[in-house]
Amino acid sequence: MAATSDNPARPEGPILFFDGGCALCHGAVRRLLRWERSGRLDAPPIRFAPLDGPTAVSLRSMGRLPESQEAVVLWTGTEALEGEAAAGAALETIGRTGWAGAFRILPRPLRRAGYRMTARNRHRWFGRMPEGCPMPAEPHRMLP
Repeated sequence: MAATSDNPARPEGPILFFDGGCALCHGAVRRLLRWERSGRLDAPPIRFAPLDGPTAVSLRSMGRLPESQEAVVLWTGTEALEGEAAAGAALETIGRTGWAGAFRILPRPLRRAGYRMTARNRHRWFGRMPEGCPMPAEPHRMLP
C-alpha cells in the first residue's frame, strides 16, 4: 500500500526526504523530476517528502528512518541511505547513471566531506524557502 496524505504510516519506497525549508533542496527535487522524465522508466518513481513532515515522523517512530541531521535521506522501502549515498542512489534510481558514476569517481571520504560542507552551509549559500512556499512541482509525487 502506498502512502497517501490520509495514511502516511505505511509509505513504500523510494521516497527522498529533503529539508523542506532549503532552497537548494527544492531546486534538487525539481531537477530530479525533470531528469526522471527523460531517464529510466522501468523503476518506480521517486516520491518526495520533507524531513520534518508526517511521513518522516511516522517512519522514524517505526524505527525505519534515522534521526538524521542530513539534508537528504532516501528511503528505498527496505533501508535508509543518508547524505551523499542518498544523492547517488537517487540519481541511479532515475536512470542518471552517468551522473551517479561521476559522483562515485571521488573517493568516499572526499564525497562525504564535500556533501557535509554543502549541507552545513546550504541555508547560508542558497537561502531558505519563504514561509508557505509551495512544494516543488507534481503534487501527486509529494508526500506530507
